[in-house]
Amino acid sequence: MTAGAPGFVLNLIRDTTMKIPPKQEIPQPVEEVLQQFPIVFQEPKGLPPKRAHDHKIPLKEQSVPPNSRPYRVSHMQRNELERQVDAMLRYKIIRASESPYSSPAILVMKKDGTWRLCIDYRKLNSTTIKNKFPIPVIEDLLDELHGATYFTKLDLRSGYHQVRMDKNDIPKTAFRTYFGHYEFLVMPFGLANAPGTFQALMNSIFGPYLRKFVLVFFDDILIFSKSLSEHIAHLQIVLQLLQEHQLFAKLSKCVFAVQQVEYLGHVINGEGVSTDPGKVSTVAEWPVPTTPTQLRGFLGLCGYYKRFVKNFRIIARPLHDILKTDNFQWTTAQTQAFQALKQAMITAPVLALPNFSEPFVLETDASGAGIGAVMMQSGRPLAYYSSSLCPRNAALSTYEKEALAIIAALKRWRHYFLGNDLIIRTDHQSLQFMTDQKISTSIQHKLMLKLLELNFTLQYKKGKENIAADALSRKHSVMAISLATPQWISVVESSYCNDAACKSLL
Repeated sequence: MTAGAPGFVLNLIRDTTMKIPPKQEIPQPVEEVLQQFPIVFQEPKGLPPKRAHDHKIPLKEQSVPPNSRPYRVSHMQRNELERQVDAMLRYKIIRASESPYSSPAILVMKKDGTWRLCIDYRKLNSTTIKNKFPIPVIEDLLDELHGATYFTKLDLRSGYHQVRMDKNDIPKTAFRTYFGHYEFLVMPFGLANAPGTFQALMNSIFGPYLRKFVLVFFDDILIFSKSLSEHIAHLQIVLQLLQEHQLFAKLSKCVFAVQQVEYLGHVINGEGVSTDPGKVSTVAEWPVPTTPTQLRGFLGLCGYYKRFVKNFRIIARPLHDILKTDNFQWTTAQTQAFQALKQAMITAPVLALPNFSEPFVLETDASGAGIGAVMMQSGRPLAYYSSSLCPRNAALSTYEKEALAIIAALKRWRHYFLGNDLIIRTDHQSLQFMTDQKISTSIQHKLMLKLLELNFTLQYKKGKENIAADALSRKHSVMAISLATPQWISVVESSYCNDAACKSLL
């Protein structure tokens, strides 16, 4: 907090014994809005109110209540376990239980070195009927941010604990420790349907404003606006809703009216979206994997950002290949792929955010090793896609592989192109006449079925101009072939340099 900023936030921190958030300059109008809603940033007391989205645990027929013995904990963790249980009893989050259900408790260390009490509900979850509530796709959320320049991020305080359990299902949450048997009055972490319940609650609260100026991913709320005056009005609406529904945010994890924000592992600003430097540094420092588990962890972290990385799948193919068999052998090919993937992550570009009022441009290319595509607007990439080819597809003709590249890209990004103008650029000249050609192959049929629902234009772009997509498809392919060439050809070629007529024709 700057020295000249009003003292509301600092006083609130002192009143609620919260940690001071990282230094940020909060504009005066935003500070005035925060002063209107101090209760939103206080620590909740007592149980949350009953709502339509109280959590229920529907069980399969003839399911048997799980009854597991408590885990043995080290002497070092016993004091922490007792402290956390006492705190939850004091805040009325749990109560003593006589339920026939019992799941074991365990302490898990958080990133900041503190402990989180978790319950192993695996046996209970195996007998639970799963709900099908849709969880937001992070890429789809980020697509809504075009034109936004001001951002506020709110993080709810122990979000799951702000949702009550249905009174009939409280006994099913029972857990056991070495010193007692307890059950939750609020929704605990670890239940199979808890994410769907929480997202349903948030969607019902913010429904009229979702995608207009609010994004919600569980307990992470992002407010985005095109101007500061808009942002102040949007912030006031969101805080008013949180106060009305008795939801509480953790001030130390919130940021207000910033022009660049970290959200769901991405860095977002007015220019676009980029990778989180913290996660990229983790990739850069990752040691050479010695087991399949370590390699899967590395590929999983990199895969989260595959849309930022050119030729991701082609670069990573040697690493995926050694996971397909039981024989884990690290060779020079894997070392090169490992280092290439690290470098690609470090140099990943800032991607533009899609503007659905402008046409999309799709550039595709294919080679012997794979296919590649770039989705663009106004000359800036929105996302990259690449895929290595299986032996069957690698044996197809150049025409068919180029068509296959378009099919794969349309399948990947169809939801962007529907209802919008689309320009498809390919470096295979005959494909630009696709709509006038006789349909005789299965790949032509598939491509036409994809194209007919779109408002598209096919354009030919020379390979040397189609740099981005060409690079995606050709990475790790054979780049040079030695041929026997007669000596007279080089003599003819050199004669062009001094011939004025040839220069003019060329």
